[in-house]
Amino acid sequence: MKPFDIAIVGGGLVGLTLVRALQPALDAGARLVVIDPAPNPTDQAPQSPSFDDRATALAAYSCLALRRLGLGEPLDRYASAIRWIEVSDKGHAGYQVMDAADHPEGAFGQVIGNAALGQILWQGVQSIPGVDWRFGTRVQNLVPGQSDSSLHLDNGDSLTARLVILCDGGRSPLTGQLGIGHEVRDYQARAVIATARTEQPHAGRAYERFTDTGPIAMLPFGDYSALVWTVPSRLEKRFQVLNERDRLALLNQRFGQRLGRITELGPLTGYPLQRRTATELVRHRLLVLGNAAATLHPVAGQGFNLALRSVMRTATLLNQQLIQGEDAGAIAPLRTLASSIQADQAITAGFSDTLVRSFGSERPWLQLGRTLGLNTLDRHPQLGRGFALASMGLLQGAPLPRYDFNLSKEGLT
Repeated sequence: MKPFDIAIVGGGLVGLTLVRALQPALDAGARLVVIDPAPNPTDQAPQSPSFDDRATALAAYSCLALRRLGLGEPLDRYASAIRWIEVSDKGHAGYQVMDAADHPEGAFGQVIGNAALGQILWQGVQSIPGVDWRFGTRVQNLVPGQSDSSLHLDNGDSLTARLVILCDGGRSPLTGQLGIGHEVRDYQARAVIATARTEQPHAGRAYERFTDTGPIAMLPFGDYSALVWTVPSRLEKRFQVLNERDRLALLNQRFGQRLGRITELGPLTGYPLQRRTATELVRHRLLVLGNAAATLHPVAGQGFNLALRSVMRTATLLNQQLIQGEDAGAIAPLRTLASSIQADQAITAGFSDTLVRSFGSERPWLQLGRTLGLNTLDRHPQLGRGFALASMGLLQGAPLPRYDFNLSKEGLT
């Protein structure tokens, strides 16, 4: 069997976005296979567990990228715009407000449910030519070779590809099988996720509230706000035994009356907070992307945004190579690509770590420093503009290539 040009292992947020971004090469005749253990998608949406009830905050760059991919209209239908951001430090004077009216971008980003984003992405890729979809199938063994890589599937099939892209999640079994290690930092905390109803409508306002037990984020999400509440491991047992009334009381005490009282919480889910960074992103005929490459603390909401910038960098290179008939698995261009991705990872992860360390400390000099820092950003428009651009993903140098998509022919609804 003729080798595929590219095999994507993982059909979640990153995998489907990459398929969409590779359409120019697919239209030119490239062959792509997508392998994912999730069940076959419905007509409307994929069944991957990554498309769950959680919300994803899309930075301004990510929104621009998805618009370039022809997904702007359905994105606006399902997503809530972030038009105003407040960053505060409980018990201290540090305070910063950013208003999108002061920036030409018009919004700092958008918040969308993962299930809705999955629906948008699936509808945007299911009719693209040249894609062999292998849902309900797992890669049991991956053997990178000199001219191509061999993938052996759990249904007994085997196939080869010039380039294999692993985007199968933060616990990627294949990176472990290949001996690709991860540098891990355990934050000794859990992120508790829920929707929250407040007395006042959010009106596009987002909040990042730093407290002595960890940050609390509230993001506009339809008629609700999306809550990300960091609970230290040392307090987790006490938190778990609280009834709903006491949880609401604690949250209102920690967050304050910024949208009036928080009156209701949806079902709570939690996951441990770790920063995991792959020690290698490329090998011969292999590239690692998404959470398999890096997972971050959610304090700055940059996890998927970092991954999407990596997707756009990757697609820009691969579209050029495949359209020109070049080998997409050649190691030299992959190493150059990996260097740009790792540079972005280092800056973004470092920013998140700095926020966690500085705002999680009760040392007087750090308290004073963060108070001065927030107030300086709030009072000096140019400094605040730079901070806003960085948080929007617009200073990281990721490409925004032009695409030519006709949504009406693709039936996106």
